[in-house]
Amino acid sequence: MISSKRALALMLSLMLLLTALCGCAKNSEETEPAGSVAPTESAAPAEEASVPERADGEQFETTILVEGMEETVQYQHVRNETAGFSMDFECENFARQSEADRERFVSVYDDPQNPENYLEVSYSPEDADTVSEKISEELSADYALYRDTVELDGAGTCLHIDASAAADGNHTADILQAVYIIPAADGCRVARLHYLPEGSDGFGKRLFYMVNTITVFDVT
Repeated sequence: MISSKRALALMLSLMLLLTALCGCAKNSEETEPAGSVAPTESAAPAEEASVPERADGEQFETTILVEGMEETVQYQHVRNETAGFSMDFECENFARQSEADRERFVSVYDDPQNPENYLEVSYSPEDADTVSEKISEELSADYALYRDTVELDGAGTCLHIDASAAADGNHTADILQAVYIIPAADGCRVARLHYLPEGSDGFGKRLFYMVNTITVFDVT
C-alpha cells in the first residue's frame, strides 16, 4: 500500500501538472486564435487613373482668385494640333480667334480688330533662346525689360520677359506686356500677354491663369 504521505505528494504533483497544462492552453488561445492567419504586407495602393485630355471646345467650371476674391468662371479647352499645344481659356471674358499656327484670346469688351487686352499663343520652329532674343530686341525700343525663368503648372520651366516699365525705366508703360517662351523638342511655344495697366489685377491675372494651363506636344 502507498503511505498517506506518498499519496498526498503524488496528488500534489498531478495538480501542478494539470495547472501547467491549462496555462499553456490558455496562452496558446490568446496569442494565436483558432482560424487566425499570419499577417501579410498590405497591398500597394492602386495607381490613380490618369485624367483624359479634354476635347477641343469642351467647357467646364473652375475657381480663380482675382483682385483678392475667389471667382467661379466658365472655361473652355483649346487643342491646336498644328501649333502643338493645348490650354484652357476663360470663355466668358475672352473670345477665341483661331489660326493654323496660333490661337488668340481677345477681351469681349475690346474691339476685336484692335484689342488692348488679349493673349496670343503661337508655335515657332526656332529654339527658345533665339526667339527670346528676337522678342527682347523688338520690345526694347519701348520697354525696360526684365528677363528670368518661371515655372508653369502645365509646361514646366520657360523663359519669361516682363515688359511693364517704359523704356526710360522711370514710369509704367501705357500698355503692359509679358511673354512666356516654352522650350520644346520641335522649337518652342510663345505666349504673349497684352493688357492695360489698370487691368493688371484683373485682366493680367486672368491671362496668366490661362497661360498656366498650357501643355505642349509635337506639332503634326
